[in-house]
Amino acid sequence: MNSIKILSFAKVNLSIDVTGLDEKGYHLLDMIMQMTNLYDEVFVQWEEDEKFEISLRSNKAFLPTDERNLAYKACLLMAEAFPAKAKGKIDINIKKHVPVAAGLAGGSGNGAALILALNKLWELGLDIDAMCALGEKLGSDVPFSIRGLAYGNKELGFGREEGAYPSARARGTGTILEPCPSMKGYLVLVKPPLSVSTKEVYTNIDNCEIPCRPDNDALVEALKADDYELIYNNMINVLENYTLNAYPKVKEIKDKVGQDQVARKVLMSGSGPTIFAVYKTKTQASIACNRLRKTGLESYVARPL
Repeated sequence: MNSIKILSFAKVNLSIDVTGLDEKGYHLLDMIMQMTNLYDEVFVQWEEDEKFEISLRSNKAFLPTDERNLAYKACLLMAEAFPAKAKGKIDINIKKHVPVAAGLAGGSGNGAALILALNKLWELGLDIDAMCALGEKLGSDVPFSIRGLAYGNKELGFGREEGAYPSARARGTGTILEPCPSMKGYLVLVKPPLSVSTKEVYTNIDNCEIPCRPDNDALVEALKADDYELIYNNMINVLENYTLNAYPKVKEIKDKVGQDQVARKVLMSGSGPTIFAVYKTKTQASIACNRLRKTGLESYVARPL
């Protein structure tokens, strides 16, 4: 095998709580992460050669094609970890469908895709835990992306028993993962026409009043029991306390999405700016998505994996 296609899925956060700081000053989190079926297509081709070379292209002209891209960084990481294998040319073609800089872990998913792809193409035989340990060096969302992509790309041969799963409770800096049940229903994802700095949000969240926090123990139990009243009550993202105030456009869009009485819950994903709404049926989600698109908003229908 010298080529492979990996679907790189977007995630949403069903909850986020900030619980403190570690000894390095990184924020400690407790959150529920959920993979969706909105994906990028990542094509990877490997050709043995004496010279190691990375070529990356995309259907989005603004996407970096060098070390600023996590897929490119993942190649460098794998080459450093397995130098005997890194003799040849890696050609990467990313067809983006997931919004960029949106709080959906699109870039992290692309990085995870390259780790999974090269594990297969180089016949490394790494298990998911080993790949997650490598992915953690790229970013805190990458280990969950590895597990979710391994779950969603069945042809890779990983199952739940190997540690592949689409939903998890994440603690620590987001890399201590424990599988939990997926949420049912359909999602409408709305990407505001702006970017939010994750670093800015975490730098300022400690100075924000946080009146309400998720009970993630209760949320996990509610997901197990399909208790949707309890699920929605604990779908809380404390980062909204900064982002919605610092970026009024995000709040405006959240309020607009929340005007739909059929939507069961409306929440911001990650540090923003993407807002998502939960619907019971695909028809309800499609109607809402089309209505939002007519107002000029970048909107997508997805479902939890």
